[in-house]
Amino acid sequence: MNCSHIPHFDKPMPRIVCGTEVLLSAPPSETFAAFDTYWAAGGRAFDSAHGYGANSNILAAWISSRGVKSEAIYLDKGCHPYASPRVTREDMRSDILKNHERLGVEYTDFFVLHRDNPEVPAGEIVDWLNECKDEGLIGAFGGSNWHHKRIAAANEYADKAGKQGFSLNNPNLSLAKVNEPMWPDAYTIDDEGRKWHAKTGFPLFAWSSMARGYFAGQESEDVKRVYDNMTNRARRERVVTLGKTIGATPAQLALAWVLNQPGNIFAVCGLRKVDHVIQCIEALQIRLAPSELKWLEFGE
Repeated sequence: MNCSHIPHFDKPMPRIVCGTEVLLSAPPSETFAAFDTYWAAGGRAFDSAHGYGANSNILAAWISSRGVKSEAIYLDKGCHPYASPRVTREDMRSDILKNHERLGVEYTDFFVLHRDNPEVPAGEIVDWLNECKDEGLIGAFGGSNWHHKRIAAANEYADKAGKQGFSLNNPNLSLAKVNEPMWPDAYTIDDEGRKWHAKTGFPLFAWSSMARGYFAGQESEDVKRVYDNMTNRARRERVVTLGKTIGATPAQLALAWVLNQPGNIFAVCGLRKVDHVIQCIEALQIRLAPSELKWLEFGE
């Protein structure tokens, strides 16, 4: 498994992180086989969340049955806005503890805020996160659907205050241009954010890196609502064309486009079946030249 490193974490981090949002849509036997394949390939990182509910129970059952609780790397999200903002000290601690209860652990390597609330000063959030770290509940932390400027502001405060800052940013990044957010306040990183990550090397963990199956021909109502447009149809045609040339599926090439972006890039991928795992691992080996990255995105 191709790995990289991120701040405030002393283990190699797999560049493919196993997402668990969609586990309930597949039989547990298929999920367990997929996790076994991911683990055998050197994958150790699992993304779960307070908002994923019973999906976390499936992950916990696999971890317990395989005896790998101490070896797995846990990325747990919380503070999801259930109809109202929940970026508070109380909700943060409550979600961390509930996540631990579902997973059967007392500590998780990362806590990632599922959303931001720009009305809360970034410094206050850093303070709350450091309290949880100092209490031994979490190790590192980051933000999902956070603008890169808020990440930078949080880390500037942390540096001045002598506290631990954010270790990762977890926005949407894919070859597909979105018509609208998949969910309320879901954030697709913009060009300025991409350049910031490329310049700073700050870790970017992309969600929906394959546009929820758009490049593989997925045509659910949500996928069409968010991704179906003339720009993406042309990009999908180019993905198919280049994929035939290099022997890659459209989904693999869409993932490779994300993983080959400049910077320290990771991808959170929903791995429900063995084939999903194999395709993602193979995509890690695809090297795209800057000219190919540009052609896939712009046709130039």
